[in-house]
Amino acid sequence: MLEPLAPVFMIEQVKRAGTFSMDTDHFHESYELYYLLAGERNYYINNRMYALRKGDLIFINRNELHRTTAKGTARHERILINFPQEFLQRVLDSQGLAFPFFSEQCLLLRPGAHEQGRLENLLFAMLEENEERRSHRHAFLQTLLVQLLIEMNRIHESSPEAIAPVNDEKQRKAYEIICYLQEHYAGKLTLDELSETFYISSTYLCRLFKQTTGFTIIEYLNTIRVQEAQRRLRDSNAKVSQIAEDTGFDSLAHFGRVFKSIVKRSPLQYRKQNR
Repeated sequence: MLEPLAPVFMIEQVKRAGTFSMDTDHFHESYELYYLLAGERNYYINNRMYALRKGDLIFINRNELHRTTAKGTARHERILINFPQEFLQRVLDSQGLAFPFFSEQCLLLRPGAHEQGRLENLLFAMLEENEERRSHRHAFLQTLLVQLLIEMNRIHESSPEAIAPVNDEKQRKAYEIICYLQEHYAGKLTLDELSETFYISSTYLCRLFKQTTGFTIIEYLNTIRVQEAQRRLRDSNAKVSQIAEDTGFDSLAHFGRVFKSIVKRSPLQYRKQNR
């Protein structure tokens, strides 16, 4: 009998010939690995943008806002993996394994040609195993993923200096606005207040922020408010109404609508499933 694979693990290979950019950032409760087989991409993670080229591998931690956009030539090809902590936790615990980058926001690796070959062998083996649906597929994919993480850790150890994100004037201004929103999300923020704080017109502020992050100001603000609400729903016994107030929402009904639009579950459903 074939072993059913838990739907929590996902791997896919996509090749695009035309220009493609994600409209907005998103986040999820699983880890993400993104390997660029061909072409170039810009990868946004929270308030940083990384310029990816062929052979780059990037790790994105859970619940980090991210998206990719076009860069350079339109054509690109990538392999994407998503997996939750639970998919590997028992294996890691039994082997006494730990990967330091699991505690980081992200990690961009730029492996050499031989390292790329080893990574691609593992990635294509995972794609084949996931497609053929043979017995013990779940366990075999776990072992391949652990091998991939070990290879990543070795590459990181051999070149520990982090690859810096892109840093230009517009990016820096957007980073400043993002940091301000992250620090003041619980308050009753207005566009006029932000405009005065950063000495730019509200029209330019909105345009710059949208171009840089893919979000409107209110979309980004609601997203970080919901992320904080998720943390409190998981880790505290506070009433939903109190969490709504503490995270900057003006009413319980508004909180419920925004939360469900982003998380696809009500606050109470989310708490029940994550406690």
